Amino acid sequence: MNWLFTQLKVHPELAFFLTLGLGYLFGKLKIGYFQLGSVTGTLIAGVIIGQLGIHIGPDTKAIFFMLFLFAVGYKVGPQFVQGLKTDGLPQAIFASIVCVGGLLIAFGVAKFMGFDLGYSAGLLAGALTQSAVIGVAQDTINSLPNLAADAKAQYNNSIPIAYAVSYIFGTIGFAWVYSSLGPKLLKVDLVKVCKDYEQKMGQKVDEPGVLSARLNNVVRTYKVTGKAFANKKVSDLEASFGGQQTPVFVTRIRHEGTILDPNGNVIIVPGDVVAVSGNRKHLVEHENEIGEEIDDQELLDFKLEMLDVVVTNKAYFGKTAADIIREKGQEFRKNVFVRKITRIEHELPLHENLTLNAGDVVTLVGKLEDVERVAKEIGSPQHPTIMSDMVFIGLGVLLGGLIGLLSFNVGKIPISLSTSGGALIAGLLMSYWRATRPTFGQIPAAGLWVFDSVGLGAFVAIVGLVSGPGFIAGIKAVGISLFLAGIAVTVLTALFSVYLGKYVFKFDPAILFGACAGSMTTTAAIGAIQEAGKSKVPILGYTVTYAVANTLKTIWGAVIVFMLL
Repeated sequence: MNWLFTQLKVHPELAFFLTLGLGYLFGKLKIGYFQLGSVTGTLIAGVIIGQLGIHIGPDTKAIFFMLFLFAVGYKVGPQFVQGLKTDGLPQAIFASIVCVGGLLIAFGVAKFMGFDLGYSAGLLAGALTQSAVIGVAQDTINSLPNLAADAKAQYNNSIPIAYAVSYIFGTIGFAWVYSSLGPKLLKVDLVKVCKDYEQKMGQKVDEPGVLSARLNNVVRTYKVTGKAFANKKVSDLEASFGGQQTPVFVTRIRHEGTILDPNGNVIIVPGDVVAVSGNRKHLVEHENEIGEEIDDQELLDFKLEMLDVVVTNKAYFGKTAADIIREKGQEFRKNVFVRKITRIEHELPLHENLTLNAGDVVTLVGKLEDVERVAKEIGSPQHPTIMSDMVFIGLGVLLGGLIGLLSFNVGKIPISLSTSGGALIAGLLMSYWRATRPTFGQIPAAGLWVFDSVGLGAFVAIVGLVSGPGFIAGIKAVGISLFLAGIAVTVLTALFSVYLGKYVFKFDPAILFGACAGSMTTTAAIGAIQEAGKSKVPILGYTVTYAVANTLKTIWGAVIVFMLL
């Protein structure tokens, strides 16, 4: 064992990967709604291994952190910008006020408790569940010209201590208030209000990765014998079925042995075999009017495609499905169905009045050539790829870092975003730019996960390794007071957001608690809310608020330092 410890000290890169692996293993531990999470798990692993006295230079930590923040900006950029320009504006303003309220509450509690600069910043990061505050606060502290090196080291080591102590209740507390206490205080039956909202919208979403055995949209073949459609146009048959919400399309026709790809003016004659795609319920109800269902394998042997499309065409920003169909006509979406719509990695409930935002991912399914046609019209098709645009990423992080170095003085204190804050802003702006000009800058979902999750995990691993020797002493000195302070900040902020959303912004209760969870960027809370409401509807309040709050609360890492000077 001594040999292993020696090798970890001599080769800190080995200690780093051990920390990362154990951290993600610890992060999988789950009790009820609470899951330790990879960030906290990695910090704990780093602190334990850091007792060996592992040294890793600060430059390595900075590289991972900038990559993480650029990825955060890239992920939420289109929603952040679009939320400020469309009907998401009330949610964006709500998130901004909640974030300011959380900052002031954390500042007030820290001042009341007499915490130093490091513990105060860590309290903000943990109690408001924003891990990125750690790095931004440390960068800001390191940039202060009149602060002694020993004081900087002390404050930097205090931040992860306060974060670890306050984060645990921060995660549990927000989930509890938003899924249980909040609805009780407002006398809201979460299941009922979500069900009512679903009925108003008309459709629920499935669990991620789970499909119903009963597919809503199918392709079936019929030999035309019924009088209702014999000698009628294809468009007549299509118009007689589900209409706008549940369309039916004649995808192919076998006429006198020849297979045709028909337009709406083609005449269907008795004896033709038609391949009809559409809603199963309507096909079953009307199949006797068409004719006998048969198994024509050749007619059904055409290529289907399921394709993710990023909405980048400005003409569709803020438009609903109903708006698009009215403007483009039924022929525009012939043979194409929407499988799902995803916003900031969360699937939205589908309904005809759901508005499209820049950066939404629409999953289309249908006949290959028609899917490709519609995809090119609404945005950027995301054909499967494993390659990220590293030119875009490298130059983007560089540009953001240079912008972050620009500063101005308030009195004798230099104020700047720091290189990390600049990387966040660059990610925001460049991802929105890509959303409007999708010819560059693609980062596939797996690549974005690596930059986001592993970037932050690597940064936190190094923080834990470096601060490990003083971590235990810090916990003994202020652990209880930090834990109680964290409870106060979390609960007060949560209650503030609930009553603000209810009585000032007057959000529908079905999306209110989702908006609150988004304002605190806590995934555990939105999961608990959806489970308590037995519905995915609360996610409609989560996405815009999450995008705004993720940006503001990261910047608060610098703001809290300047407020405490």
